[in-house]
Amino acid sequence: MMFKKIFPSLFFFFLSIFIWAIQYGFDLIIGDADGKIKVWDIYVFIGFIQIFLMLCALLWIPEVLRRFRGNFSATYEELLKRNSVSVLICFILFFFMCIDLIGSIFFNEREIERVHTASYYRTQHPCFHHGLVHNMASEAFWGDIKYPLYTNSFAFRDSAAFEAKQNLDKKQIVFIGDSFTEGVGVAYENTFFGRMRKEFSNNTEIELWNAGCVSYSPLIYYNKIKYYTEVENLKIDYLWVFIDATDVQDELNYKDFRPNCNQKYLPKAGMADSYRYKMIEDNSLFDIYKNHSLFVRLISNTYINFFTDLSADKKMYYYNNRFAWLDNEEIYQEWGKEGVKLAQNNMQSLVELCKEKNIKLAIVVYPWPIMLNNYDKLSSFIRLFMNFDYIFVVNLLILFQIVLVFA
Repeated sequence: MMFKKIFPSLFFFFLSIFIWAIQYGFDLIIGDADGKIKVWDIYVFIGFIQIFLMLCALLWIPEVLRRFRGNFSATYEELLKRNSVSVLICFILFFFMCIDLIGSIFFNEREIERVHTASYYRTQHPCFHHGLVHNMASEAFWGDIKYPLYTNSFAFRDSAAFEAKQNLDKKQIVFIGDSFTEGVGVAYENTFFGRMRKEFSNNTEIELWNAGCVSYSPLIYYNKIKYYTEVENLKIDYLWVFIDATDVQDELNYKDFRPNCNQKYLPKAGMADSYRYKMIEDNSLFDIYKNHSLFVRLISNTYINFFTDLSADKKMYYYNNRFAWLDNEEIYQEWGKEGVKLAQNNMQSLVELCKEKNIKLAIVVYPWPIMLNNYDKLSSFIRLFMNFDYIFVVNLLILFQIVLVFA
């Protein structure tokens, strides 16, 4: 009799438990025991189905209470009629659940593939935060621009994917910088480094390597050179560091980064599965549903766009004002001064590392187009590094001649 009284809610509750058991039990028996269901090579997150069933169980509690008072319906039609509101809400929830399930499978999958395609050739690194994957041949993206990307076994951008080996009879020149030095959005042969490499391809005295990568800054320059010289045993005779005004903003983004440069790390290309199903990395139940539910993500993004002060996001705030510190005293005092200090201290660390390793250092300060017609911005930036030896403020068109003289 008790079972009959609570059956309406109990039915949905046990159905939810049953689906959970299928999800984990089925995968435990024939899968890899990670609790993830894979259909047609697509991970399917069914948590919102369970939420739907639990909500239905709650919606039928009024009927359970009626039955505890001895008020049972005589027919099935009467049962539906006196619970018409609960039935209607269940159907509405079921409708949205189906749309959400389809959306999570197809629309989210497309987004996952887009993110994976746009970034799988980049990787995190415990010592210098991030870099490129070694021996990679792929199509890369910079906004809507698609271009070929190749890396060698040093994980440096190159003309092709190959096992790199230094010719120790030649002077080894390493360039390092951010996206401009890496050459994002441009085929290798059209980057300034690619043109320089071609220019000196028949030179028997020097060999050039490009260690540049997007969003690098003095902290990353120091850590990467330290890692490659001490862990990877890369020979460097000359180091050319390419600095621009955005390095100050990037320094603030990395100020909480704690590098681990004591052991060799072999980064691998990002796998689509790591983007497709991130439950282990998610920090809260809300994050899980936001990453896998179309509606939760839509609601979350709507809230962020209309009710959140985006300026509170420090990284975005720095990015949107990345040049303002040069001629805006208020912004300079707010965060530019700290970024400048970090940049100068980390560059000094790099100078000392180069002296220790007997590496001849050149610091190349180059302007962005926005700075060319603003002498105050350009001169303010250049003055930051005037106390360092071997500083060059150059037009990159004459960089070929400078390299020849320096080497």
